[in-house]
Amino acid sequence: MARVVAFGEADGTSAAAAADAAARVSRGAPGTWGRVRRAAQEAAAQALLLCFTALLALKLDGIFFSRSWWVLFIPLWLFHAVVARYRFTLPSPAVPQSYQRIPCHSIVATPLLVAFELLLCIYLEGQGESFLDLKLVFLPLLAMEIVTLVDNFR
Repeated sequence: MARVVAFGEADGTSAAAAADAAARVSRGAPGTWGRVRRAAQEAAAQALLLCFTALLALKLDGIFFSRSWWVLFIPLWLFHAVVARYRFTLPSPAVPQSYQRIPCHSIVATPLLVAFELLLCIYLEGQGESFLDLKLVFLPLLAMEIVTLVDNFR
């Protein structure tokens, strides 16, 4: 009597394991939707940066007639929100044997960049009035560079 060998039995796996594998394939592999979500967030972040760059170029060429610099910076602030949402919602990994500290500059970079962008908008909106010095506008960037420098030497 000839025996019919089912798929998966020839190499010693059971039919239950083959059915489980088929069910996983039909549902999608584990982590697939997480990768799709991450790719979508990365694409959204890149699109927001492209939008900001295009609006800035149009504003500097005089084609974008919005009088407010605040409107121009909205895609950049949305970019920071998308990146921060992704960065701070990841599951925390297990602490490895050789514990390495998180760099301080990776934590303070986004708030200091947003502070610089807000001060820059205030400065650009009041171009005729000098109630905000340009040195004060660049102070958050200077602070970020100092923090990064000190953090890299530790």
